[in-house]
Amino acid sequence: MAVKGYTEVLDRETNKPVALRLNVSIQDEDSDFFMEMIQIKVNTLSPTATPQLLSDKKTCPIKLSNLTVGQFNGNLWFSCNDVVPISK
Repeated sequence: MAVKGYTEVLDRETNKPVALRLNVSIQDEDSDFFMEMIQIKVNTLSPTATPQLLSDKKTCPIKLSNLTVGQFNGNLWFSCNDVVPISK
């Protein structure tokens, strides 16, 4: 998984940030499966893997805490509670 960065999710009424959206690409050299630019809603404004940490490193293994996948109107949506860096 390649992290492309975070963007803010704004409340529709107040126009204030309520969460972050993580933009990622999933690619595996040993698989025919790949997805380009998936958006995952991160239900916190202060994830463990900060935007600064991800921008400072070219690659950073991460774990999506409590990942949820759903379907609405024919579209898949993804959300998680936190983005945690993995120590090797």
